[in-house]
This record gives sequence, C-alpha cells and structure tokens, in this order.
Amino acid sequence: MIYAMSDIHGCLEPLKTALGRVDLTGVSRLVLCGDYIDYGEESGQVLRFLYELQREQGEDKVIVLRGNHEEMLLEWLDTFHEGYTGVPDETGFAKWSEWLDTDVDYRTFRTLVTPTQFHAFERALPSLSDTSQNIEAARMVRAASGELIRWLRGLPYYYESERQIFVHAGVDEEAGEDWKWGTPEYVYVGKYPPTSGAFYKDVVAGHVGTALLASDPDFHGVWHDGASHWYIDGTVTKSGRIPILAYNEETGEYRER
Repeated sequence: MIYAMSDIHGCLEPLKTALGRVDLTGVSRLVLCGDYIDYGEESGQVLRFLYELQREQGEDKVIVLRGNHEEMLLEWLDTFHEGYTGVPDETGFAKWSEWLDTDVDYRTFRTLVTPTQFHAFERALPSLSDTSQNIEAARMVRAASGELIRWLRGLPYYYESERQIFVHAGVDEEAGEDWKWGTPEYVYVGKYPPTSGAFYKDVVAGHVGTALLASDPDFHGVWHDGASHWYIDGTVTKSGRIPILAYNEETGEYRER
C-alpha cells in the first residue's frame, strides 16, 4: 500500500490522527507531499515529528517531499545572512525573501527558535530595521534549528513509483515522459493552475485546496479529476482533518482513508 497526504501546515494533532489510519507494516510506505509549516500553531513541532518519524521508519518507508512553504523558508534563510546588503544577486533576488513578513504573529518563526531567543527578538524589534529584523530572525533559526534546516535542504521535489508521480504542486506535463528534465524546481512546488486530464502516469499532488477544485467550500477530501490527477490538500486549517489517499499496489485501486 502507498499512502499519501499533504499540506499539514503546522497542525500536529490532525497529522497524528491521520497517521493512525496508516499501516506501515510490510512493504507499505507513506509519501508526504509538502507544506508542513505556516498557518497553524505548531510548524516546528510538525517538522520535528516528521524528522523523527522518518529516522525511525527509514527513508524508504516515509518519503518526505518539499513544498512551496519549505522552499520559502529556505530562500528566506539564504537571503538574510550576516553579509546581506540588499543588492540582488545573479539569480535576481530570492522570490520569497519577505517570508518573515508573511508569518502572521511570527507563528512559525517562534516554533523554530527557543523561547529565550523569541523573547530577545521581541525586545529588540523596536530598534531594528525591517532588514535587520530578518537578518536576526534568520540567524536565530539557523542557530536553534540547524539540524532541521539541513534536513529540509535535502528533501526531494518528487517521488516516483511504478504508476505515480507524487509531488507538491505538479510537473510539466507538456514534456511528457521527459518531465524530470523539463520541469523547473519552482513548478514542482508552485505550479498553478493545477492540471487535469490524462497523463501517462497518475499525478498525486497537494498545494491547491480540494474545496476549490470541487467548487464546494465544504469539501475537504481527496479530489480526482476522473483521469490521471489526484489532489489531496484538504485545507486542514479549515477542516481540522488531513485526508489520506491510499493506493493498493496489488489491486491497482485507490481509496480515501
């Protein structure tokens, strides 16, 4: 059995509840399709939980992919270093360099640093410029959560099985079977609008809430386009639950858990 879930967004208890419906005995494995942080109250706790789960079960049993929110965090850390000058580099400046500004009430930041660090940051805020705030916050995250950050940097963009491509947002399907070479990294984590229709493999993705795909604000389950695409972002911050897509490798059947 292959299980897939996505878009945890700092909601630790719904994650634990969902994992209660996952059986990793035998050759079964779990694919997590990104966006573990932001919006919810326990982003750091979610990351640590998944880090330990993968260490306990093994990388072949628990496959953790990166999403656009992890990409945002890493780009922010790479932008605001001690030598930051505000001058764009050859890449044209990090796309998500203002991550801290989008972190409502520093909800994610405070879970990636120690309480002592966060209180020191709060005390220093009135005397810091916007740039200095970001530099100091990034320094604190690197100091307190360095091991987690190194782990995040190693997360892959996709996982391929015999029948499926698991990814956070999508792949360049116009490239056909050459999608691995034709898909830029930003498409893996940020593709929008989502694709529907037939492809030579099934694509399992999160990123876009299934309520939007179903045109039903009350729908938060797994959504299938009737062809090759399965979307599994159940908007946990609204629904309080994380849907699970389960694929039976023996029968070739999908079902929601």
